[in-house]
Amino acid sequence: MLFFTTLNVAVFTVVVYVVMLSPTLNVHAGYWMLFSMIGSALITAPLCWLVAPRVSGKLRKRLVAERSPLSDAPSRPV
Repeated sequence: MLFFTTLNVAVFTVVVYVVMLSPTLNVHAGYWMLFSMIGSALITAPLCWLVAPRVSGKLRKRLVAERSPLSDAPSRPV
């Protein structure tokens, strides 16, 4: 869930910048902000499902306790 909200904020911010810097979209900014909130949530959900397993796999490799070459026990408690 934390990854979803972080990515959602990033996508929403990009859309807000595009709306506010475009003169044609800025005229009806209120409607575009509503559509950008809904759209960013719809875009972010599948994007998180694609990215999250890859990120968690990389983090899991660093978090799993491995055997130390200097001792017979793991380097930290499991």
